[in-house]
This record gives sequence, structure tokens and C-alpha cells, in this order.
Amino acid sequence: MVIEVGKVNPVADYMVITTGDVPTHTRAIADEIIKSLKEEGVQAKVEGHTEGRWIAIDLADIIVHVFLPELRDYYQLEWLWQDAPKLEISSG
Repeated sequence: MVIEVGKVNPVADYMVITTGDVPTHTRAIADEIIKSLKEEGVQAKVEGHTEGRWIAIDLADIIVHVFLPELRDYYQLEWLWQDAPKLEISSG
């Protein structure tokens, strides 16, 4: 899910929220994002990678959250940012 949080709060322009099944999966998702960013010359701040329960990748204007299902349900960022527009992302 991509939320355009910049429309309601200056914390960032966009927030990306995704879920992995287990910590190994969340770390793999985060690693692929970080690798792709590095290939483009973009450095990111990363928190939570060691535990892999909730990994935050901070790009200043974009914040990516990679959650385990139970933490995504618990923190409900989609609800917290419910007033912000959601963007549709196609897989093709």
C-alpha cells in the first residue's frame, strides 16, 4: 500500500507499507529495496533490520515499512493515515 501522507502531514511525501510472512522474509524484502536503491546511488536509513519484525527504510520523502502481519495489524498505520490519499499500484 502507498499512502500520500504529504497531503495531511509533512512527515514525508509518501509512506509505503508492506508485509512479510516471517523475519527472514521481511529482511529479504528490505534487502532487495536497499540493494535497488544503492544501484541508483540512493542511501537510506534503516531501522529494525536485525530483528526483522518491523523494518523502516527512511528515504526522507518516502518511508517504507516492512512489517510482520501481527505488527502491521497492531500498529494499523493505514488507519493512522486514513485521511491521506491511497495510491493504486499495478503489478505489471
